[in-house]
Amino acid sequence: MSLQGVLVLNLIALALLLWVLNLVRHGRLYVGYGVIFVVATIGTMLLVSVPWLQTTLTHVIGAVFPVSALTLLALCFIVLMLLYTLTQLTIVSNRLSKLRSVPAQTKLGVFS
Repeated sequence: MSLQGVLVLNLIALALLLWVLNLVRHGRLYVGYGVIFVVATIGTMLLVSVPWLQTTLTHVIGAVFPVSALTLLALCFIVLMLLYTLTQLTIVSNRLSKLRSVPAQTKLGVFS
């Protein structure tokens, strides 16, 4: 990758890091999500900045071009984040349904 491309991607990643940290600081983003994004962003910056890491990743994945390997890595990250978010949503939904059923059971005399 060209030096200009590395610089642009690193500037975008730095802006993303600052934005995520600001969201966590103001309580608008859960700290766990913030840690995941910070680690992923720093890892991406390292992969883009260090050429031998790109080459190694490309050969390990079996891709022809480094861009293909980075795209596959990004797709894996998106799928894992989607799975994690849906898991957390399910936990919250189950807790909410338990909370909503307690007053109804109390009115029916189930807990009396």
